[in-house]
Amino acid sequence: MRAVLDKRFVAECRFDQVPVIDSSGKWVGTEPNTKNRFYDVGDLHKDAPVGFALRVNRRSKVYIVTARQGSKVVTSKVGLYPDLLLGKDVPPERNARHLAAELLARIRRGVDVNEVKRMERVAAKAGRPTLQVLFEQWLAEYRSSAKRDPRPNTVAAVTKAMDRLGVKLLERDAADITWRDLEGFFTDKAIKKGHLTAAEQTIRWVSAVYNKANHRMTLDALQEKTQPQLYVNPAGIFIQTGQLRDGAELQRDYDKKGVRRPLSGKHADFAAWMDYVLDARNRASARTGADYMLVTVILGLRRNETMGLLWHDRISKVPAPSHAMAGLNFIDLDNAVLVLNQTKNRYQHRLPIPGFLTHLLQERRVFIEDSPWVFPRVSKSKLAKSVHYNDPRAFLESVKRAIKVAFGVHDLRRTFGNVVTNMELPDRLAKQLLNHKSSGATGRYTDQSLEQLRVVMERVEDEMLGYATTSPKAALNIKLQIV
Repeated sequence: MRAVLDKRFVAECRFDQVPVIDSSGKWVGTEPNTKNRFYDVGDLHKDAPVGFALRVNRRSKVYIVTARQGSKVVTSKVGLYPDLLLGKDVPPERNARHLAAELLARIRRGVDVNEVKRMERVAAKAGRPTLQVLFEQWLAEYRSSAKRDPRPNTVAAVTKAMDRLGVKLLERDAADITWRDLEGFFTDKAIKKGHLTAAEQTIRWVSAVYNKANHRMTLDALQEKTQPQLYVNPAGIFIQTGQLRDGAELQRDYDKKGVRRPLSGKHADFAAWMDYVLDARNRASARTGADYMLVTVILGLRRNETMGLLWHDRISKVPAPSHAMAGLNFIDLDNAVLVLNQTKNRYQHRLPIPGFLTHLLQERRVFIEDSPWVFPRVSKSKLAKSVHYNDPRAFLESVKRAIKVAFGVHDLRRTFGNVVTNMELPDRLAKQLLNHKSSGATGRYTDQSLEQLRVVMERVEDEMLGYATTSPKAALNIKLQIV
């Protein structure tokens, strides 16, 4: 739509009524805005630069220019009406056509005007941190912490939360964001799009970065002996009013969906799983996936703990950890011991490796040749970034199709916990096997030694392999040897 724009034309434009323009560019009437979206009116005035137009939005009218810049078409905002006006009597600094011509000249020179405007907005807000700044400060402090090594999963979770919030919220002044702003995000993500867990995680991360910022400002104020100007945490109300699910509510939802449960909860399910995975070891294409799952379930490990396992005598072949507090997870096959230095609770975890698993790992040493990784990368793609096995989905799906049971990798750790519980082991011993540290000093006095745990782990392995139709441990006639 194009017309000769003047003061009266611009003043009378309304969002709900679209102008009807005749062939000469004059306004002859209106019609309802049935599309219920903004509309543009190009300017036919003889002084108007090419691409100059008025855009009528629901709540504002804005002058814009559109021009080609290389292979792309650029649309940029000139300014709002009535801040800018039309007419020869309007001074240059408020003349919409004059400013549009200057903007077009910059576009034609190759200037990314929209990026320049964005940077100007950021600079203008430099004295007032945005929500994005709070997130970046949290990440910077987390990565540089001398006390604990940063976890890639935590960094990835925070980055995902920022992506979900979007640019509009992230670029808002942190002090201006209210719980209603977050409520709009939460409603859209959790209710309209059905991603409740992702929405809850994002709100919790927003609360965390505000709390960290307030803690930082409190320390600064103590140093300067002043009163801190703290943020009102906009995410706090979600937690205080119980809008986010607690542990019991989460468990009810998991039970309802039939997820996050141990395979051993039903004898037939775990028996079918064990038979399939043990048989899969005989197929070269499935060997890594099968060994990975058996090591994970028999030792009760987390997914990333199994993936990053190294051979103790080959550790020197991989780069040292970048953080002073970081360690490496490895298998000491000579002593049949698992050592985890990178754990969720940051406590070192040591477990004796029982008989069948020791035999399996001895076979892997031959199978993988000279790799330092217990589970080397399987993918041959040049685009693969990981240096070790990190994606068991293909094998996981094949197991699920074969036994017709839905499960995830972390359900293998839940299965370990369930088996240990069914064996009626003492609670403190079960916690030690799972590396769930007990609070207080008592745990340090009740922990079992490696040799005491070796007998227990042999029993746990026997219990698990007993679900198979034919126990491979019995077939190999493996005898426990106390080292």
